[in-house]
Amino acid sequence: MLVGKDWKIESDSFNVIVYKKSVSKKNGVIKWRPIAYFATLQSALKYLVKLEVNETELKDLISVNKKLGELLALVKKLQLSPEALQRVRRSSKKAVNTI
Repeated sequence: MLVGKDWKIESDSFNVIVYKKSVSKKNGVIKWRPIAYFATLQSALKYLVKLEVNETELKDLISVNKKLGELLALVKKLQLSPEALQRVRRSSKKAVNTI
């Protein structure tokens, strides 16, 4: 399942795997590199939320809030169950509260 333009999540019989897209500078070939492994989809999504918030470098609260809004909109597009969406919302609020 694609999550934005640079991330995807897949699973095997043991793990939920987060991949990041990388493009070869030599020939432009796109490869998906495994970045992290999780037991649940919710854990993988929480990881992506945290990663994206950290990439804002916490320059200001407006940037962090904007990024969280973008991520929640993206999660909604994935058509997760209401329970899974609620867990992602709670984890993103915790991320903001720890700043």
